[in-house]
Amino acid sequence: MWPPVLLAALVFAIYLPGLRGGFVFDDYPNIVDNANVHVGSWDPAAWLAAVFSSNAGLGHRPLAMASFALNYVFTGLDPAPMKLTNIGIHALNVCLVWGLLQALLELALPAITRRRREWVAGFAATAWAIHPINLMGVLFVVQRMESLCHLFVFAGLWLYLKGRQRQLAGATGGWWRINAGVLGGMALGLMSKESAVLLPLYAACIELCLPRAQNSARLQRRQLLAFFSLVLVLPAVVGVAWLLPHALAPGAFSSRDFTLAERLLTESRVVLDYLGWSLLPSLRTLGLYHDDIVISRGLWQPPATVAALAGLSCLVTAAVLLRGKRPLIALGIAWFLSAQLLTATIMPLELVFEHRNYFGSLGVVLAMADALLLLPMDVMRQRIGALIATLWLLLLGMTTVLRANEWGDPVRFAASEAAKHPQSPRAAYEYARVLVIITGYRPDSPAVPEAFAAIERDRALPHSGVLPHSAYLLLAARTHRPIPEFWWHDLQARLRAHPIGPQEISAITAITRCVRDRQCDFPQDEMLGVYQAALSRGENPDVLNVYADYVLNVQRQPSLALALWGHVVNLRPEEPQYRINRIKLLIAMEQYQTARHEIAELRQMSRLGNTESAARDLERLLDRESAASDDLQQ
Repeated sequence: MWPPVLLAALVFAIYLPGLRGGFVFDDYPNIVDNANVHVGSWDPAAWLAAVFSSNAGLGHRPLAMASFALNYVFTGLDPAPMKLTNIGIHALNVCLVWGLLQALLELALPAITRRRREWVAGFAATAWAIHPINLMGVLFVVQRMESLCHLFVFAGLWLYLKGRQRQLAGATGGWWRINAGVLGGMALGLMSKESAVLLPLYAACIELCLPRAQNSARLQRRQLLAFFSLVLVLPAVVGVAWLLPHALAPGAFSSRDFTLAERLLTESRVVLDYLGWSLLPSLRTLGLYHDDIVISRGLWQPPATVAALAGLSCLVTAAVLLRGKRPLIALGIAWFLSAQLLTATIMPLELVFEHRNYFGSLGVVLAMADALLLLPMDVMRQRIGALIATLWLLLLGMTTVLRANEWGDPVRFAASEAAKHPQSPRAAYEYARVLVIITGYRPDSPAVPEAFAAIERDRALPHSGVLPHSAYLLLAARTHRPIPEFWWHDLQARLRAHPIGPQEISAITAITRCVRDRQCDFPQDEMLGVYQAALSRGENPDVLNVYADYVLNVQRQPSLALALWGHVVNLRPEEPQYRINRIKLLIAMEQYQTARHEIAELRQMSRLGNTESAARDLERLLDRESAASDDLQQ
């Protein structure tokens, strides 16, 4: 009981310096700028809106979103309590991993002593707990989705192992544990993130790699075959049949600067990078932003692509060949590769994120535990293995401590990321953004020249996008400096030349809000040029939504804005916010009957009542405005 508790305490000690850091990257759209998460009461309708407010994933990740809303109720948008919650989840996962590894070793190696199994499980659990590649699942607030999802994956896999142990011992109660572990763990995990769908595959890897599991009675083997056919094979066939047409559709990768083939080629290198970072993590290579990766445009572009494909083939071959002699190494490889199947294959996701290894790193530490602590047979080699294991733990722990300290200060973190990844547009932009915040938009701030220089460095990077342009325009306007026409023209040229994605929408939204809020005085012809450039690649609902905001609040053309929002609703009828914007304008224009009809439409869009809170607020606004209008007429 005490070892996992002490390890959980070690986790808190290592990660506590990171509490002082702020929000980063995807924290903003999912938490900071997501008004639905900012619940101010216990109204069920408001909570339903918060729970289903994520647009990520098919299931909207309701459990993770509910946890963010719960944090907000008690501590608002303070990132420290949210990070503390994440640390607590990781500490709980550490305890589950400890139990999972003990059950796994008992199943795999019943002949060795219990004390030795506990030492090996303790080493692997400690290595996983303090591994720096898992830091993003802890201090990157929004990636609670990943760690919370795996809380149920680890618990489910542990329960599965307990069920298999009972079956192999001839005891009753094995099947309900297996079903509860795999089906229950997957169902609960999916409420936080789609990674939980791999739980049946992880369980199947145990059956394929461990000889003792394969020695089940004939009836058990048939039952297990039927079980995995239903929970793994059939869903995998259905899933691939559904995903593949979407991945092969002409516009599937329209918002990316790579194709499906290029993604698959690049991911072969990425997966081997993950393995290298897991075995020998370095403070210089690990980071939040890896958008500086070179995309594989062919087998030999770069040549490392062919080498990576060969390396992956060798890993698969090794896992197959080692099943008999070193089953734990084989299982570790299988788990590591299985964990990459969702994020490193056909889905049009971004190429690299370290938090995708939250489970895969467990496979790596399991293989290391076997290689260092179980493989050596004579005393001398065992001592050498123990020494290497100790040094590896020190490397992992020290790297995580240093990374946690980096994450604990926003300025230091941004400067460190920019220094480690000088070709990363995102890292450069984040450093420039932090410098802009330091200026406070004061014209006499000494940080203003450095902020402008950082923005210029970001703009000059290949594939830097349009975020530096919005930062330059906002800083120049609010510090009363002239804006060279070059910045407008380059912004518009980039919008015409590249796909419109989240960064482009963010940039356009930022400059629009600045004008709308009377903080910036941008020429109307340049602003209209921005919208036209963004729409030149086709009608984009997000761009049209921002344009309607500008038309209404800056150009003062409510009829045109109403028409634009009507068109946006038709383009993306499943998005509630567009309809809400239209309803507010209808009320302001005293078109009350149409507004009531639109509110009814908003309610019909509801998923378990998640739009009810907005509908009620709009009805109250409508009743108040219509009553005031009646009073004036009387």
